[in-house]
Amino acid sequence: MKTRIIYIICFLLLCVSCKVEQQLGNAGLSGTGNNECCTVRISMPDNWKIVNAQLKTNQLHLEFDRGRGIEKQSFEVSSLVDDLDESTQFRGANRLDGLALLHFTKEDPQIVFNPPVTKSGIFKGLKTREVYAIFRTGTWLIVDFSIENTDLGNLLSHNLQQQYYGNAIDQLGMGTFKLVDSVLHFEFGENNNEKRSFPIHDLVEPHEELGKHGLGAGFGESLRWTGHIKMVSKQKKDQ
Repeated sequence: MKTRIIYIICFLLLCVSCKVEQQLGNAGLSGTGNNECCTVRISMPDNWKIVNAQLKTNQLHLEFDRGRGIEKQSFEVSSLVDDLDESTQFRGANRLDGLALLHFTKEDPQIVFNPPVTKSGIFKGLKTREVYAIFRTGTWLIVDFSIENTDLGNLLSHNLQQQYYGNAIDQLGMGTFKLVDSVLHFEFGENNNEKRSFPIHDLVEPHEELGKHGLGAGFGESLRWTGHIKMVSKQKKDQ
């Protein structure tokens, strides 16, 4: 009887592990996407290798390797930019806590950082945790920042929008980036009274500053911002 129970438990564990192994989360456009720079988020185990990715019309074509050879899969991506072309190429990804952030830019491949530079981190409190991921390729700096409830926060039905925006619903999604002494500051919330700082001294050059940038946001169970920032030379900007 005991042997039969052990076999049943082992079989169930095997089925569960196979189901988890084969699962690849749905993709969706993250934050601001334009014909120069966009980011796609997809759930993927951190130990799966991303071989290549390509955006065409409203589809993401992904090649990945989970240890048994290259596999290919395509996903529908909503709200994708209409004028993407062949020069919009996959530049790399941030990998963070079972999430892959796939970054695409359109620019001369000769000036793209090789390899791209990435940085990420997680700060966890009692009710919330904050996650950031930063990616630098060529002249683009891509920043993804999110705030979400912990298990305790979910248990307490903690309202993130109410905490950070109060009744200022019209300000949802708004935020401001500032670069001071190689530290990137992000201000958000009601009247921009919330401030976060990200050290990026190894991702920018001393002669660079923030140029044009777009900021996209998503709100639901978590608060999320994705900024695509064009870095420019101070000398060129002054000319």
